[in-house]
Amino acid sequence: MDVKCSQCGEEYQLKPDENPSNFQCKCGGELIIKPDEATNIPKPSNHTPNNPETKTPEPSKSIFDDWKKQYMIVIAVVFLVFIIIAVDSAVFFGDLVVTNVTVPSTGGIGKEINIPNTIKNNGILPTGDCNVTFQFTPEQNSKNVIFLGKIRLSDLGSGEIKNQNTKFTVPRNITPGKYYIRVIVDSNKEIYESNENNNEIYSSTAVNII
Repeated sequence: MDVKCSQCGEEYQLKPDENPSNFQCKCGGELIIKPDEATNIPKPSNHTPNNPETKTPEPSKSIFDDWKKQYMIVIAVVFLVFIIIAVDSAVFFGDLVVTNVTVPSTGGIGKEINIPNTIKNNGILPTGDCNVTFQFTPEQNSKNVIFLGKIRLSDLGSGEIKNQNTKFTVPRNITPGKYYIRVIVDSNKEIYESNENNNEIYSSTAVNII
């Protein structure tokens, strides 16, 4: 039924079994039945009478709305994981390190020299094949290096260690003297590693080439 406020004239709509005396207008006025209620068809109203004992029902949530929220949460989580991986993705890759290199006390020009060395994968994932380069150097730095030789290292699993005795022939054009051995693993940068700054090592002692 249609009712209106006796003071401000604001109109409301009540259910047929509701009594206007149980409600009041938001201005505080009493609600009365409109005189032409018997002839008028009830119309929807955007106003709801104030009734302290009656609560306006909330719109029902569909399953589709819940699904959309869950979908957005999943998308947000995946995006966050992607960002974390993009920022620090290197931790998931391999990490090749030369942990040790030993040289004999002397070596002869044009003769074979044996160089024991150890390479380890400190990373989480296995690595692929790569080159390992050996050089002579008069000091423990990359200046004035003399190429000694190169070998192919097979893939290493996470935490795997490779101990090997690498043999090369001392170049005939080298000047006699004392030289350190420099070893560079993945010397051609074939493998993406978690740390690209720990791929080389120098022997702690020098070999006397005569």
